Amino acid sequence: MAKNSIFHPIGDDRELTAIAAAVIISAANRAVATHGKFSLVLAGGNSPRRLYQQLAAGVNTGELSESSLLLLADNENSHSGHRHLSLPWEHTWLFWGDERCLPSSHSDSNYRMAEESLLKGSSVREKQLFRMPATVEPPGRAADLYESTIRHFFQQERDAQSTEAPVFDFIILGLGEDGHTASLFPQNPAALDEQVRWVIAVNAPEANPPGHRLTITLPVINHAKNVLFFTSGMKKKAVAERIISREDNGLPAGRVQPVNGNLFWFTLPGIF
Repeated sequence: MAKNSIFHPIGDDRELTAIAAAVIISAANRAVATHGKFSLVLAGGNSPRRLYQQLAAGVNTGELSESSLLLLADNENSHSGHRHLSLPWEHTWLFWGDERCLPSSHSDSNYRMAEESLLKGSSVREKQLFRMPATVEPPGRAADLYESTIRHFFQQERDAQSTEAPVFDFIILGLGEDGHTASLFPQNPAALDEQVRWVIAVNAPEANPPGHRLTITLPVINHAKNVLFFTSGMKKKAVAERIISREDNGLPAGRVQPVNGNLFWFTLPGIF
């Protein structure tokens, strides 16, 4: 598929969830084939839970339509019969796009949600998980530590002042009814305009739940090879439609515009 393309598949909740999972798995297999590993950034919130469950289970290509198969990397599966697609866990490295500054045991922890819906039952090893240090104080120190983790993974730790953003293979994002994504909120223009830092700490009194959070920044998001929004509910779907039609690019999610990557929008009308 061509780079700098925007894809917005249409279908029911189950079909769209399966397509989204297949797109991610296909990109993962392609990444492993080309450079030996797959770097995936996970979204938080509740909407991605069903997607993570589908990723954990895998996808049977026989359940996908021909038009859906066209979205898969290099379209390699549309001519090879029915297959079961699954993540190459042994070569998959997981990061988080944002996190609440809470213990991982807390019900609002993004790590906990991923652990419950994706990681349990998988063969991923602990060394392949790069969770955000959400309980480190102060939050700014936690952000510094996570940025160092990313730099180390991408072998840029020697130049701590480098502003060249890392290139993740895939970033999954959610969407708030106010247009926020990751923990980049409309009420925090400084966070939205950050161009140097890869990870920052934000105070989000307007969020649910309110409090301090860690988040990757727009330069990191926009340098990814693939970015996929996955959201559910009619209110969020309406916000997404405004952004996709370029009616409201000023919202945080509207500023997600990959410089050399694909952008996928999966907007499910239902609520899981």
